[in-house]
Amino acid sequence: MAELRVLIVDDEPMAAQLHRMFVERTPGFLVSGVASSGEAAVELMQSDPPDVVLLDLQLPGISGVDVLRYLRTHLGDDVDVIAVTADRRATSVAQMRMLGVAHYLAKPFSVRELRFRLRSLARVRSALASRQSFEGQSQIDEVMHSEFVGADLSPSRAGDAADQEIRAGHPLDALRERGDLVISDRGHSIDFGLHTLADALHVSARQLQRAYARDERSVQDAIRDHRVGVSAMLMLGVERLTAGEIARRSGFSSPRSMRRAFQDVHGVAPARWRAAHATFEVDESR
Repeated sequence: MAELRVLIVDDEPMAAQLHRMFVERTPGFLVSGVASSGEAAVELMQSDPPDVVLLDLQLPGISGVDVLRYLRTHLGDDVDVIAVTADRRATSVAQMRMLGVAHYLAKPFSVRELRFRLRSLARVRSALASRQSFEGQSQIDEVMHSEFVGADLSPSRAGDAADQEIRAGHPLDALRERGDLVISDRGHSIDFGLHTLADALHVSARQLQRAYARDERSVQDAIRDHRVGVSAMLMLGVERLTAGEIARRSGFSSPRSMRRAFQDVHGVAPARWRAAHATFEVDESR
């Protein structure tokens, strides 16, 4: 299945950058564009229609709800939408449901939650593309619920590779999801590493590496990505921190190791990335 192209719509630069980083590091997805307003989102949809929209509902100018209505009117139902918002009102959830959003993510949400929903979209699309019909109600329910949690779909024929792609519940995938959750909670501790995570999950380091290899990365990559995300948030926070303090709070052994990891993930040094978003300087000499 071809990579799914994601349009990120969020007026908060830090949130948009972090969403972009984690979407791009989720296999099967790439970012087609980033819009900071409803108007910009509509323009990008017109010029380069995406497969998926990660849509903040609270936008300046044209609201996220109006963007969604435009999308349904002009692009139809071919585009999946994940709504992201701090609005937890039942009326808002009901409105998004009626407008056909695939998922509703309430801020703040974890990287693990975002990745789970992206993978859910990919599995549903794969299921619909690989079948002409479904054998029973349970299979239809799995697609309609967009979850694939503990799914027990019977393959349409033995060894059907396309069907196997959408089956959930592989123990190594479940282990990796558990690992991501622990990393999000503890990965910014400087003494946290592969063996710490393996001990926390009561598995061997080798088994843990096998689980992450299924996602085309390593445990060290996952920990690095988390720490880079934490450092990015600290750089743009209200506290005026030195590079040494940001590195320490993010779990890096030194500013140098933080800069190297930041370069690996973002392709630019922290100072250059921060300059595009922050209004103050961080003293990198300390």
